[in-house]
Amino acid sequence: MKDYTYTDFQKDLNKLNIPKPDSIVAIARGGLTLAHHLAEIFDLREVFSINAISYDKTQKKEKLNIFNIPNLQNFKNILVVDDISDSGDTFIEVLKILQQKYPDINFKTLSIFYKPASKFKPDFYFHETEEWIKFFWEKY
Repeated sequence: MKDYTYTDFQKDLNKLNIPKPDSIVAIARGGLTLAHHLAEIFDLREVFSINAISYDKTQKKEKLNIFNIPNLQNFKNILVVDDISDSGDTFIEVLKILQQKYPDINFKTLSIFYKPASKFKPDFYFHETEEWIKFFWEKY
């Protein structure tokens, strides 16, 4: 298990070099902290969340539950963020739903961590890992 500290997070955000989106969609809950900080960096108020529940603490659930789909019809370039692309299932399913609902929007993805065994590789990520990550915002 690898600890990911607030200091690590700050260092990562300081080296961020991606185009400014029109809006950010956080995959809750893992993407919320990242989305908030990105909104500050990009000076954006257009921040939304979509709920995707795939884990119960460290146990992967059998079925992914996605709900709370935001209204994105007034945007063209949206950054979808999560803390990690582990199996890739969450990103795949969230993007499938968003692209079906908004086929004319350009979606890009960002995660802090990407696992090479994942079925989904984000457009942008800070670290590649095979370890379990304990994020500073988690309490277990």
